Amino acid sequence: MMLEFVEIGFLDESNCDFSELKHDIGVYKAELAGKVVYVGKATELDNGGLRKRLRDYTRVSDSARNFPAGIEMNRYASQIVIYVMKFPREIESVAEIGQKEAEQIMSLRPTWN
Repeated sequence: MMLEFVEIGFLDESNCDFSELKHDIGVYKAELAGKVVYVGKATELDNGGLRKRLRDYTRVSDSARNFPAGIEMNRYASQIVIYVMKFPREIESVAEIGQKEAEQIMSLRPTWN
């Protein structure tokens, strides 16, 4: 299975709608001014998947912003472009997602991770 990142749009959803990702799990990367600044994962099969994880950075509650990367993601939401790599919705994918996230962090060396 060949997995690739696909551009979704800005983190603030000004040019997209993350609701289409509510049943998807996988790895996401955030680019600011063409540079990868953060790589994360969404593994919750039954709780909004990638949609929830990405919206955590921009919602009113600041629970996703208790760490420096979350603060920066929120601050630059209108400028950050999000890319996602979707995985099959299977419990086996959860471990694979964690491995892929770690690989991407090691190879891309995002500023905020």
